[in-house]
Amino acid sequence: MLMKSVELLAKNTFGQNSILAVWVSFEESIRIERIKIVNSLLDPFLQWTMGKILYEVLEQIMKLKPSSLESLEDRLFKIFGSGNRGDYSYYSKVLSEYIHILEKGDIEDNNLLGDKIPSTELATILENPTSFKNFLVDLIKDFHLDRIVLLFDEAAHVFSHSQQEKFFTLFKALRHPKIACKAAVYPGITNYGKYFEKGQDAKELRLDWSATNLEDLNYINNILKVRIQKFDESYWNKLTINRAVINTICSCSNGNPRFAFHIIDELENSRAFNKTISMPRVIAALRTVFDSKWKEFSTLKQRLVKYKNHIEAAENLMKEVIIPNLREWNNKQRKSRKKLSAGFYVSTIVYDQIPQVFDILAYSNIILIDYSKKSLGRNQYGYYMSLNPSLLFTDLIIRDISEMDNISTNIDANQAYYPTSQDLKVVMENLGDDNEYQCSNSKCDYKTADETFAFCPRCGNKIQISESESLYKILRSHSIDNLKLSHKIIERLKLKFSNIGEVYDAELDEIRMKYIQDVRIEMIKNAAIEYMAG
Repeated sequence: MLMKSVELLAKNTFGQNSILAVWVSFEESIRIERIKIVNSLLDPFLQWTMGKILYEVLEQIMKLKPSSLESLEDRLFKIFGSGNRGDYSYYSKVLSEYIHILEKGDIEDNNLLGDKIPSTELATILENPTSFKNFLVDLIKDFHLDRIVLLFDEAAHVFSHSQQEKFFTLFKALRHPKIACKAAVYPGITNYGKYFEKGQDAKELRLDWSATNLEDLNYINNILKVRIQKFDESYWNKLTINRAVINTICSCSNGNPRFAFHIIDELENSRAFNKTISMPRVIAALRTVFDSKWKEFSTLKQRLVKYKNHIEAAENLMKEVIIPNLREWNNKQRKSRKKLSAGFYVSTIVYDQIPQVFDILAYSNIILIDYSKKSLGRNQYGYYMSLNPSLLFTDLIIRDISEMDNISTNIDANQAYYPTSQDLKVVMENLGDDNEYQCSNSKCDYKTADETFAFCPRCGNKIQISESESLYKILRSHSIDNLKLSHKIIERLKLKFSNIGEVYDAELDEIRMKYIQDVRIEMIKNAAIEYMAG
């Protein structure tokens, strides 16, 4: 949303500063994983990514620099070698078709890419990040742009683990005084790779929200007020008779208006609006809504196969250790009339050993991590991790909204987990190192996490990285039941399709059947794309 806003702002001020902002989405990136890499010089993912960027850049120039269309046509004629003079859409269509071929075409391995690319000139541009950057710089000069700002939507969210590393290497390679790259990233699932240093190669801006910040709560409150009053003013009146009701809902949104609406939808489904809305009804609605979040958390194991053990450990740690301990801690704090806790501290030593466990919880919006180091005493430091407010209320860690004013993040008012904490010690021992490097000798079972090993210390054969099944194949094989569609629609789809991959590949008319026409077809197709994109 923020990137779209920036693009619109830049578009409206283009005549004043010639800054070309280009928004690029990569939601179909998972399709590229089907192409085998047999030639290291041709990377289909990079070809596709740079092709997508080039397409969007050319489209924006056409829209915002109409006086330069003749010059642009000359340049495009050189790239593609042919075309119809005056028909600018021809060139966009050719590039779009090449991108489509990479996504869906009959390409078994990357050696076939050379036969599919429209021209040798385009092949030269998309050959590597350096040649691509040079082409963008030439565009900037030729069309008298101040600079190009590339806005990468959902970067590191839709990409697979290996694609993320390639993307951020490209991100770094595009760095230039006239080219600015912005990417939306998420905690827990972002693999920056060996060659990208967060903070050094790009400045990180964090978007945080606090359930105890009045301004943040009012932001959600105002969104709900406008939408709900427009729907039915009596609904808003019933939500605000007892201010604790609406305040709890706003707090439990955790900064996500959509989640707040899910809570209100559940209140309506349980017919809570038929009478005065009580706090027990609100807590019951919260439990139902958050249960679906735990289910979504569990499905992460299907998508992030590499971190399956970490995800299981994270869920067990929260449900069996963190939540019960925090509830018991606050019960003792109340008896002593001391400040309450809404989170916990984790020693940096523990975090550095199993970061995925906590980062996956943060990605799923179950905890919020403050990455500024705080002293825990005894010459140790830690990060403060607060729980999603919905968990605080549904698990009776916080009993009512008024207790939110009695929360402290000071170390003396919170629990801390150290390397010696028994529960964390067990987690660290069970997960251990991720031994992804293995001996190439099929008769030798040697594995290691040390990437410096070139040869097996046991048998002398080469060490290679263990190949896991591609995420593309894994997600395609999943049942249609995973799609966010009604039970009736899913049952109808099963008459024609056996898995998500078949729906994902189907043309719109192939989905058409009795009771499933234009609107539902679009909804089904979007559900499949969203599932594959994460």
